Amino acid sequence: MDLSGVIKKSQDFELIKNEIKSGKIAKSTLLFSKDNIYSFEFAKQIACLILNDGNDEENANTIKVLSYSHPDVKFYPSKEKLIVADSEEIVMESFVKPIFSHKKIFIIKNIDFSMDSAQNKLLKILEEPPENVYFILTAASENLVLPTIKSRCNKVELKKVPTKTIEEMLALNPSGKLVAQVSDGLIGKAIELSQRGDLKEIFEDTLSVITNMKSSKQVLVFSNKLMARKGSFNLIIEILSLLLEDMLLLKASKDIRFVTYREQLKNVLNEYSVQAIVEIQKSINKACKEVFYNANLNIVLENLLLNILEDKYICR
Repeated sequence: MDLSGVIKKSQDFELIKNEIKSGKIAKSTLLFSKDNIYSFEFAKQIACLILNDGNDEENANTIKVLSYSHPDVKFYPSKEKLIVADSEEIVMESFVKPIFSHKKIFIIKNIDFSMDSAQNKLLKILEEPPENVYFILTAASENLVLPTIKSRCNKVELKKVPTKTIEEMLALNPSGKLVAQVSDGLIGKAIELSQRGDLKEIFEDTLSVITNMKSSKQVLVFSNKLMARKGSFNLIIEILSLLLEDMLLLKASKDIRFVTYREQLKNVLNEYSVQAIVEIQKSINKACKEVFYNANLNIVLENLLLNILEDKYICR
């Protein structure tokens, strides 16, 4: 299964397809997802549906859209983020008649990355679009999109992709199952992780912090081991947070994400109270902020490991 297949299998896709078939699709759609890759690919699939009146079978329109060669589907921004010049061009282009089909579509990626001035330039055209012109916008953060933009669009918050579906997509990848679990429903992250050859080692090193780190004398050893995974700090933090979530689920006798490692987590479960896990997550959030403000990674990681031990023993 490829990414298009994953999207077509989703409930969100089915709902939008039915809206298009019934003629109820909004002229402007705003897709929200933390996964920029997924939302952008989803936008292209919506464009295909609109051009084909709700038909999701492959044809000349879909081939051209997916290869960025359809003359009536325009992609923005021209560079990293939408600027005023892009918005002005979109407005002008929207009044140019379609060439290949009877509809024209503008896909605007990451509208939340753009300045307010660029968003403001789109307000009138989103409110009163020309006939047979459609706009599909994507954003990761709803808070960074102007309320006036949101009010002019049909807002769709894309659901995370089920772990099993990601596993099916990565069936030929030896680490596919672990990738699907760590990606936490985000296709873009799954694609990125699937290209790494060290995911299992990073995961098990991080798991070892939870299961094997018992005293402050071990902090430097664990810190050096994790820091040897260059450029993997964010991944380590994400895995650590997911493991803590699984521990809370275990305490509540619920199904967990990392089933393969259930026994290892269960063996140390009594060492971590619910309060300890909550406090450790706060320590993780603090470490993330420090890294964001360019603090030294080595020092941040060492302090985090010390905080994990401290939170663990204080909250027994």
